Parts: sequence; structure tokens; C-alpha cells
Amino acid sequence: MDSPRNSLGPGAEVAGYRVQSLIARGSRGVVYRALDVEHDRPVALRLLAPELSADHEFSRRFDRESRLVASMDHPNILPVYGTGEWSGLLYAAMHHVRGTDLQSELDRRGPLPLPEALRILTETAAALDAAHEAGVIHRDVRPGNILLSEDPLPADGADGHRHVYLAGFGLGRPMAIASGAATPAQVPGTVDYLAPEQIRGGDVDGRADVYALACVAFALLTGRPPFDEADGEGDEEARLRAHLAGKPPRLAGERPDVPAVVESAILRGMARDRADRPPSCGALVGLMSGAPATDAGRVPPPPPDATTEPAGDGPAHGGDDDVRAEPGRPADTGGGPGPGPRPDQHGGSRHRAVPRVGGRTRRMIVLGAVLLLLLGLGLVLARWSPGEKYVPFRAEGVPYTLDVPESWTARTHQAGDSTVSVLSPADLTAFFADDPEAPAAVGRTAADDPSGVVGLAIYHRPTGLEGQSPAARVDAAEALLPGREAYLVHRGEATVGDLTGQVMEGSVQLPTATLQVRVLVVEADPAQLLVFFAPSPLFHERAEVFDEVTASLRRTG
Repeated sequence: MDSPRNSLGPGAEVAGYRVQSLIARGSRGVVYRALDVEHDRPVALRLLAPELSADHEFSRRFDRESRLVASMDHPNILPVYGTGEWSGLLYAAMHHVRGTDLQSELDRRGPLPLPEALRILTETAAALDAAHEAGVIHRDVRPGNILLSEDPLPADGADGHRHVYLAGFGLGRPMAIASGAATPAQVPGTVDYLAPEQIRGGDVDGRADVYALACVAFALLTGRPPFDEADGEGDEEARLRAHLAGKPPRLAGERPDVPAVVESAILRGMARDRADRPPSCGALVGLMSGAPATDAGRVPPPPPDATTEPAGDGPAHGGDDDVRAEPGRPADTGGGPGPGPRPDQHGGSRHRAVPRVGGRTRRMIVLGAVLLLLLGLGLVLARWSPGEKYVPFRAEGVPYTLDVPESWTARTHQAGDSTVSVLSPADLTAFFADDPEAPAAVGRTAADDPSGVVGLAIYHRPTGLEGQSPAARVDAAEALLPGREAYLVHRGEATVGDLTGQVMEGSVQLPTATLQVRVLVVEADPAQLLVFFAPSPLFHERAEVFDEVTASLRRTG
């Protein structure tokens, strides 16, 4: 990287771009602030390293990725104005962002507030899903490739929200470390956000980006990547093994303010088997806010040649793990206003950018979908009356009574050594009896009639709860709950009517929906497990009902 071609001073011209200053330098190239002479606008000009530029296969991949990224019209994808070759070096001219990258923000501030983190994740997810629709898999989603502009677009409002740009397309790469075909030393960039299938060297689709975005979510809320504790010496092989076989870390101990539904969404996004992950990045972020884990689109396929062709440095501004601002220089990822019209690349470049289409239409479709979702939710909520009558419930052998809504029908069945009473409008007996076909059926009911899947399950004499620590009780309760996966977080001790108990919160994953749950371990003789449940979009609306039922518990006998 000491080549004179990569040490350009102010005034030097590269294919119609006049260099103004150096922004950053890294192993894959350098990034300059430059002026697009033809269009009189600032750009971030990236010159790639000579060894990369001389690689024929890399050059072909760079060309393909450049065309695809340039064709994408999305407000959160960093615009690429032009690419080409100059003096034997590949280059890319990108929108110049005045601001910082998310990794620098985390280094400076540490963990972010949940609302801010969710805004960043929402915009990043939108960019990734748009890329997947265009046939582009990012493969290198991490905080260093997420840029925060100091110049919000008008649509961002005046709330201080910094606009998000996703950069780094083309920097990801398939790997085969697990099979011995590669070692961490041969892997450019960080290993902290790689999906297991990337590490194994298998085919990659959009769910690899879902995994990475879940890891980014963990980093935003804790200030560190998920498996950075795998080795105190920073051993990358240990972190790779953790991605392949380690247990995903939990948020509850570090961020007790974060709702359990957020943690359960992150854990689902980090599932080692990609079939168990949400089908899109938008679905992942939706789970964090309580939306069902469904997606209207298909799982995006791998890009062309994905199984045989590793991706290299593409036309992204940023993206090098070891790219650092020059000493004494501010952390400047660009400058100037938000993106205006994006004319075709000037004639001096090798390729012309593909015209961008459909951005406004896509945003209008998304807005319409949101309005329909809100309208549908309002219709569902209208079916429930806050003044609903409550009636007493008492089961044989249960040392307490409680009052439940009149619309909840009680059904009791035997489950091993325990008896389970399920109180809800719909018949969910098969679900709590662990019928393998039931989760899919309950998911369909949750989609068609969400208010029918609201209620309480009472486990009488459940095993594994007596004399256990709070953490052990969480594990025991997770094992008892039905569904594909259950995630619970200990929330402390509480008064439950005139009894005491341990409170947990979390979720139960269905194939097409998420049930949010509040679990109480009631200190009775024997201990009782009470599970309040509702589809995630309804849970907070029903919390008042659950509180009233809980407060009505009265010891008997």
C-alpha cells in the first residue's frame, strides 16, 4: 500500500475525480475525499490495492457487484456513482457521507439506548432486504459497514435521528475454515459477525445477513460482539468455534431494561441452523418489536457463483476492518448533503451506473403495509372489551383460586406427572400437550384470530422446580414450554396475590408467529407454573388482564 499510485496528494486526478484529502487507509486500499469534476459534487473515492486489482477473478466479481449495487435505489444503501480502472487500479466513487461509522460510535459511547438501536437496525434491515431482492447478499454486515450521517434526510425529521447508510457490499467472502481450507489468518476482516454456513464454506443466502444483523443487534445493546469473551487473547479461532457450536450469550444480565422479546429475537436470529432464523432482516427486527416472524417474500437465493466464487472487496465506502483514519484526522466518512439526483457515471469511467428505479414505489408499498397492519390490529383489539366479566377458577388439587375472563374456557389434560389446565378462547390443549402438529395450527390461529390465542396455562406439580435456584428454574421452565423454541429471562421475585413467586418473561416461537409469555413460579405446595401468553402484537394490550388475574390469586386450604 506504499505504491505511489496509492499515495495521491491534493489535486491529483483519477478518471475525472480530483483528490482533495485522504480519509482512510487499509489493507485493501485507500479512501480519498475527492471532487467529481463533471458533476461538481464531493465523493468518497476508493482505490483498491494493486494485488486485488491485478486479480482477474476479483476484477470480474468487482464488476458484477458494482453493477448490482449501482442499480439499487434505496435510501439506506450507500449510492455508488461509478466504478472503473485507473492506472491499473480498480476504483469506486461513492456518495460522500459526513459522519461516522457505527463501530466508532460504539467505541465512543458504549451500549446504545434501545430506541436508538432499533432505529438503526430498522434502516439497516431495510437496506439488506432491498439488496436481497436485487440478488445481492452482503456477507459482511457489521458495525464498521453501517454509516451514520450527520446530515439527516428531510424524511428523518428533526428528532436528531442520523440517517443510516449500509456500505461494504462485496467485501464478504465464503470461507472453509471448518474443513481446514482456510485459517483465520487468511480471512480478511473480522470474524465476529460471520454466520456458521460462511465459516463452513457452504452456500450462502440472505439468512447469513440475518445472522450477522442479530449479532450487530447484540453489539449495539452491549457494546461488544456476541462471542468476544470466547478468548481473552482475541483468538479468532476460538470465536469461530463459538459461532459454530457455542451457546449464544444472553442479554438479561447486561441489559435488564431490554424486553425479553428483543433478546429472544436476537437468539432466534443467531440460530446455527439458518432454517430456524427469521426469513428476512425485516422479519428479525419485527420480532424485536413483537411482530410475527413472517415474510411475504421468499428467502433470497445465493448470488450467481456463490458456491464457487468468494466475494472480494466491492464498491463500498468503508468495509476494511483495518481501515483507519490517518493520525490527526477526524473520523470523516464523507461530507456534503444527502444524496440528490444520481446521474450516470461520467464518460471517463469504465462502466455506467444502471438507472435506479422503484424507490418511491417501494416506500409507498411499505407505508401501505404498515397502515394495513395497524388497521388490522385495531380491528382485533376492538373485539376485546376492557370491561369483560371475570369468573372464579378452581382446579382439583390446586392450592389456590383465581379469577379469569369469562371468555376463557378451561380445558385440563395430563402431561406426564403434571396436570395442565389451559384457559383461553381457542382450544389449545394439543399445543400444551406437545402435539407435534399443534405449533403450526396455533400459528395459523394466531394469524387469523389473534385474540383466540390469549390466555393462561397452569402446570400443576411440574417437575424440576422444587428447591432450585432462579437460574435453574428458568431452564426447567423453558424445557416445559411447548413450541419450537422457548426463551425465558429471570425478572426477579414478586407478590402474586397473597402468594409469592418468581417472575420470568420471554417468548415461544411458532413456525409463523411468536407468543410472548409471562411465567410465574408460585411458591405453593407443590410449586405451580403459571404461563400467561398472547401473540406478541397483543401482549402489551392484554397485560392489564394478566395483572388482574395475577392479583386475584388466593391461597385455599
